[in-house]
Amino acid sequence: MEAPSSITVDSSCDYTNGGDELAIKTTPRRRRGYIPYSTIYEKQEEVRKNGYWIPGLQVEATIVHVRRDVSSNYHILNPFIYTIELEHGRYKWRTIKRYKDFSALSSRLLAHRTAERIKAPVRRARNRLEEVIEGNDGEDEEEKQDKARSPTDSSTLHVLSKDPEIDEYNEDGLLPDSTWDEFKADDSKMDDELTMSSMPYFPMVPDSMIADDHMQERSQKLEKWLRAVLRIPINREYHETAEFLDVSRYSFINELGGKYKEGKTKKRPGGNKVYIGCKQFCVRWLLPWSKRWLMVKDTYVSYVNPSNEEIRLVLLFDEQFEVNSHELAVNLRPKEMVLSNLQHVLDLRCHSEEDTDDWIDTIKHVLEETGQIWLHKKRYGSSFPQRLNSYCQWFVDAKDCWEKAASLIEMAREEIFIADWWLSPEIFLRRPMAEGNYWRLDYALKRRAEKGIRIFILVYKEMEMALGLKSLYSKKHLQGLHPNIKVIRHPDHYLGSGTFFWAHHEKLLIIDQLVAFVGGIDFCYGRWDDRRHMLTDLGSVVFEPRSEQVVMEPIPVDTKTKVTADGDNLQKVHRLTEDIIDGGTGRKIGEKTTETISKPPENETISKPKEPSLTTPIQQKLKGVMQRTVDRVRAGRRESDDSKDTPAKPIQRQRHSADGMENTEIFVENGKPMEHQTTDILDTTEGSSSNEGQSKTVSKGMTTPTSQVMMEPKQSTLIRRALNNLKPEKARRRWRLAMHPSEETADEYIVNYCRLQETKVDMSGLQGAGKLWPGKDYVNFVHKDFVDVDLAFNDFINRYDTPRMPWHDIHSRWNAAKTEKLKSDSRYPYLLPKSYNSIRVPRVLFGDNTHRVEVQVLRSCSHWSSLIDKTEDSIQQAYLSLIANARHYVYIENQFFVSMINNADVNNEICRVLCDRIIRAYREKETFRVFVLIPLLPGFEGDIGATSYSALLAVLHWTMLSISKGDHSLIQNLQRAGVENVQKYISFCSLRTYSQLYGKLVTELVYIHSKLMIVDDMHTIIGSANINDRSQAGNRDSEVCLLITDHEFVDGRMDGKAFRAGKFASSLRTRLMREHLGLLEDSLPKTSPGKAAEIDVTDPICPTFYEDHWCQIAASNTRIYEEVFRGYPTNLVKTFEELAIWRAEKTMAEEEPEKARQRLAELVGLLVEFPINFLRRENLSPTFASKEGLVPTSVFT
Repeated sequence: MEAPSSITVDSSCDYTNGGDELAIKTTPRRRRGYIPYSTIYEKQEEVRKNGYWIPGLQVEATIVHVRRDVSSNYHILNPFIYTIELEHGRYKWRTIKRYKDFSALSSRLLAHRTAERIKAPVRRARNRLEEVIEGNDGEDEEEKQDKARSPTDSSTLHVLSKDPEIDEYNEDGLLPDSTWDEFKADDSKMDDELTMSSMPYFPMVPDSMIADDHMQERSQKLEKWLRAVLRIPINREYHETAEFLDVSRYSFINELGGKYKEGKTKKRPGGNKVYIGCKQFCVRWLLPWSKRWLMVKDTYVSYVNPSNEEIRLVLLFDEQFEVNSHELAVNLRPKEMVLSNLQHVLDLRCHSEEDTDDWIDTIKHVLEETGQIWLHKKRYGSSFPQRLNSYCQWFVDAKDCWEKAASLIEMAREEIFIADWWLSPEIFLRRPMAEGNYWRLDYALKRRAEKGIRIFILVYKEMEMALGLKSLYSKKHLQGLHPNIKVIRHPDHYLGSGTFFWAHHEKLLIIDQLVAFVGGIDFCYGRWDDRRHMLTDLGSVVFEPRSEQVVMEPIPVDTKTKVTADGDNLQKVHRLTEDIIDGGTGRKIGEKTTETISKPPENETISKPKEPSLTTPIQQKLKGVMQRTVDRVRAGRRESDDSKDTPAKPIQRQRHSADGMENTEIFVENGKPMEHQTTDILDTTEGSSSNEGQSKTVSKGMTTPTSQVMMEPKQSTLIRRALNNLKPEKARRRWRLAMHPSEETADEYIVNYCRLQETKVDMSGLQGAGKLWPGKDYVNFVHKDFVDVDLAFNDFINRYDTPRMPWHDIHSRWNAAKTEKLKSDSRYPYLLPKSYNSIRVPRVLFGDNTHRVEVQVLRSCSHWSSLIDKTEDSIQQAYLSLIANARHYVYIENQFFVSMINNADVNNEICRVLCDRIIRAYREKETFRVFVLIPLLPGFEGDIGATSYSALLAVLHWTMLSISKGDHSLIQNLQRAGVENVQKYISFCSLRTYSQLYGKLVTELVYIHSKLMIVDDMHTIIGSANINDRSQAGNRDSEVCLLITDHEFVDGRMDGKAFRAGKFASSLRTRLMREHLGLLEDSLPKTSPGKAAEIDVTDPICPTFYEDHWCQIAASNTRIYEEVFRGYPTNLVKTFEELAIWRAEKTMAEEEPEKARQRLAELVGLLVEFPINFLRRENLSPTFASKEGLVPTSVFT
């Protein structure tokens, strides 16, 4: 289960002829008053071409103070210091300069203007050639046809303006205010300015020859000269001018926060602490210090290489961030300072003592303001603070999670970050695969990369001799798709690294630093499942009639392709015959014939059926407004009376959201909910053809409707093409959004949301389309582990005789990995955190069950995984605190349960705290319950009854020692404390299901992969951490979890009394319990209506539910599976000899299948007991002769 926190042309800003009138050259995504976050990834040449300044805003400069420098006698010719105050939009800052700095800038500007005069004719010729090429070859077919129809109109650029009706809606707050102005600026304007805009005289006499009483006049002349420089575009956009004013490419990016201080400094090589002796001498006196551009932002300090303007390091504010700490500031020279945090130590040298003091004062000021939240100790020892007014949505199983993830990937506007233990590029995010490869992960990422979205993927670099994850294949495959996709594998396993046994185990998907999916589901094979947890997948397509009046009959057509005439209608029939082969014997057991009937357009005209309205009256009116707006874009174009032949569109695109997204918009700014502002999504579909293909399946006497031809979505409608014009490569020829920066994010998400709705496929009634688990996605880990994972669509398990194992799940390292492995590789950029002051979450990103909560990020990490100088185990500390303070119940779902009491081999204390809390409830006679759900067997390949040892037995050994076997187990410690009826307080359960495979009854466990804990319908931990030392210790596997605390409540019950339950936690718990008890609408197996009516999951601890339903159902289901299938593991087997006898006996499912089916009909959901006494008399510890016995026990604990 995953749970998201909460989730060109020149752009210089010109003053025409040196006046105040602005003419903006906009680039895609660069708007007036706004520089988007994505510009941090642009190349240096492109950034300098666009300019560092915010488009459309003036730069005001004033010399506010002049004084003589009396601190030193080194500046004989330049003894005066000028303090310049600058204002640019909302940014204000000061810089200090001397006369020599003004003189140097004047000389460079003169050289720059001369070079531009020489380049001007060449530039004009090149641009004219580009216009000719783009005007002819760069147009799509429709534009060419339109030009042929209306040559006079096609030569003009149509400027979009607001429809009056939109203004009417704005009065009600339905649409954000926008500016639809088109700005045009030619290179000839720059050439005119080179001649018409003259620079004022620059005073050539140095300050040393000016009397003190004339310095005010001198400052006025320099101020006038500087103002003139900033009003002439060719001078203002020159990068030397920006550097003179302490401005860089990162200064005014909208979402990076304020501009506090930046400028040139020098950095000691290596940046780390220098010790005494030879190393100190070499580093301090022999190695040259590097020139760097230092920046202070809201939550970090970073520096840039001035030669290429690329980020070289990011120092985040944390609880150990210090300026000139006592330990490191030993023997510092007056011009030096030391910055340090948990990750790095940075030794810097400034130009002067005054400059050093200014840097220190600025950094301390930022720490006291925006950085204050990071300096204090956080709850549970986490590195991250508690976030109020966040929004969270839970997902059970991968189906819903991946569908929402696919939607948000499609809506991303800047960057996508993925961190996975295992990533398989060929997995399908939406199933059935009704649209071919459209929703395959690598296809989805490639589409976004082609739109300019940066994609960063961090995967675990496995030990290839131990794991066959093929991360190198995944990296090469993904990076080969597009240059915007970057993949880092970490860590490198070399001697002395200490990483041979540990892994990066996080599962993260982060969209635009706005929405995060955090949980236990990797984007890999075997993870996709839904609430049905089906065991078989042989491929089938079944349609249920949508109306009782629809009658499907066989079509007596024998030829492969045949055209029939029925009255005035022509029909073309395509026949496809397939043999059905028995996977066990290889014999042909039947045939499957698919016939597709397509009807061509009648009289070359497509009639559009009237579809039921799925929109509100406001949406319909807005649709008309949008249509008229696009009509103005296409002004002068006429629709042809004769339409081309249109192929049948067998799959109907639906306009309503399939993933629960709402058509309203709400923003969250500065952590506080803002006023609701409804924004109805514009429905831009033009309609679909009425001549849709029809299909029928004829299979040996059985006639069933089947799926129609699957087609990938095509962008063919008029309005969809208009929306598509927002793509960067077409922005110059299309409408341009000159928006206020605060509206930019929301509008882009809304546009992407509109596009996404156009790609929805109507699959109502479709029960299957081919296979849901193609190739390597059909898995059974106990039967056989993965092999050849780079061959995505080759089966490695015979799905005709082996059921799949169902999968039940709940759903900052990049910079550290780059620093360690790829610090000098410019292809892999550093990631810069956005400012928290500009957070605004559009409502279209929310789902139906999104709740307002408090969120805190928890981690298990250490130096090897994150390069931090401490071991963080905040996940374990949160588990311990929540369990110890639980009042009513603890609900745990986890892949492992390895935690022992007072044992040297297992150090996490989760089991001890559970024991103490249950003993306290027993002594105080409290009603307290603990629900623990773990898989029946560990997910490792192996035959549990075989003579050879396996990792499956090793993990099972430690699990039994933790629960019931030995002096350090939970149950034995409870019994020693006097708790006789342990099950009254804690239940260990698992999940199992059954199905039919070629008429044969089969059963398999449902593999619980969740990493979840819910406490008192109030607190929820969801993430990637298992209950074992690997995940909980902090210095082993790296993990990420979310601690979610409810802030919205509903009426509930607890032990028969009224109780205020948190919306998020209670809704998730009830959803899980209803699934496990077969109470959901499409549960398999389905609980009988009579039994379902008796079960109420509202009160989880009352005796009626816990004892009479939860525990009794688990026991009853366990007995049924033992009787019908002789399933194992089971409490009836204590030794390997008994297991061999148990497995050898014939089952009821084999000998009496009808009686077995009657017995299975008595099942209630999936819940079964975990066999705490399985193989109790056997020693399951690894033997020295096995490979498991050669590795440390910490590998399995």
